[in-house]
Amino acid sequence: MKSKLFLSSLLIAFAFMFTLTSCDPDDDDNDDDPVLVEDGIYVFGTGTAITEYSANALMKVARNEALQEDRAQLLEMYIAVKAGAEGFNIAIVEGGTPVLYGPGDDFAVVADDAKIGDEPSGWFSRGTYKMSESPFTVPEDGLYHVVIDTELGVAVVAKADWGLIGGATPGGWGENTPMTATFDLNKMEFVAAEVTMLENDWKFRYSNGWKIVLDETYDLGDGATGIRVNTNLGGALNALIAGGDNISNATYGVYKYTLTWELGKDFVATEEWVRDGEELAEYPAEMYMIGDGVGDWEWANTDLAMIPVHSHPELFWKILWINETGAFKFCEKKEWGLDFGVTGEATDGVYAKGADNIDVPGTAGYYTVVVNLENETIEVNPAVIYGVGDVFGGFDGAVAANKFTVDNANEVIKFDGVTAAGGVRVHVAASTLSCDWWQAEFAIINGAIVFRGTGNDQEGITSATVGQNVSLNFKTLTGTVQ
Repeated sequence: MKSKLFLSSLLIAFAFMFTLTSCDPDDDDNDDDPVLVEDGIYVFGTGTAITEYSANALMKVARNEALQEDRAQLLEMYIAVKAGAEGFNIAIVEGGTPVLYGPGDDFAVVADDAKIGDEPSGWFSRGTYKMSESPFTVPEDGLYHVVIDTELGVAVVAKADWGLIGGATPGGWGENTPMTATFDLNKMEFVAAEVTMLENDWKFRYSNGWKIVLDETYDLGDGATGIRVNTNLGGALNALIAGGDNISNATYGVYKYTLTWELGKDFVATEEWVRDGEELAEYPAEMYMIGDGVGDWEWANTDLAMIPVHSHPELFWKILWINETGAFKFCEKKEWGLDFGVTGEATDGVYAKGADNIDVPGTAGYYTVVVNLENETIEVNPAVIYGVGDVFGGFDGAVAANKFTVDNANEVIKFDGVTAAGGVRVHVAASTLSCDWWQAEFAIINGAIVFRGTGNDQEGITSATVGQNVSLNFKTLTGTVQ
């Protein structure tokens, strides 16, 4: 009853303030300037710090995540709310007339199995809103993201537990590094006191989600669909933007991050250097590829270990089938966190190492991919391999006459008609693979393609006789000599 009486009184106060604006400005009895209530959409209630009309209660236009462009009908506000029955309402003021709104009949908590895509894992409610003095309520004290779309008539209330996400962070792009905060109705500081950050990109994100969907199929034109509100902040520490670009961390080390929310103000973030990070190994022992250009984006499904180069810990290579569409990245572990890609455009198939996904070349087929961690380059070029050894007339590498033919139509790389007998040895070649041929060689052993890697000279290599053909399938990692 207290809430309804308060809200009724607040509406009366709204109306009274509008009445004041209609008084004669020359009236000598009116010593104070009239209070003008702007048209707009407001959030207020006894469960918040806003218990009387305030400009701090005004919602702001939000970006539609589908296009990362402002949508006039989509509005948002972050506000601290106490748990319990008091909560808050939304007031829409048009032409000087305020109308109070509360949750609609279908407004309800979204269960985990009903969440769409990468929506937050934490508590949030979604549904229609209607004219009502009944307030929106929350289950626990905290900072909440309040969103409405006036065209759809849909509202969202989501608890915002902020954290850090990204390749620079301990959890990588898969899981938030949490921040902690003390509840306060007027100002809350979310703090991650000591975070080891790699040289990579990151953002702020709440409750392990990227967006909340208000309408999944809304037609935006030109093939774009959906109305979704961002649940992350990027851009720059001193100019945070909902759904903004990744923030780059340039120096490996331990940092303190503070994300400050204050009633009526934009988010503010600070970064403080704490100390040097623990010494990292100069180069990793392993390297993996992942992405829908070479498989999919799930580590559990994609097992694409790259081949280390003998005596060159900075080099990894792999010959593999790359799809016509998609992209891929690399990581030294089969998990997110240390993943990396490229930056900028390629020159002769060679990129600078960076954080962006590598788009596939556009034609499906066999390619050689090389990661050079010393020069910080990524090479993606059509596969080139050469035969070497007695079967191919000698032990000089990259002899033109010994080059294999790439037959993408039949998904094999082959050499027809060897000219001598002996063990079939093969090596890969690429412009950034700076090593001797034997340091990047492989052979057919018992019908399988086996890579030398960092090991000793291979044993059990399949032999060929004069005139036989060699065929290699890197999709199945099998080979034949016949």
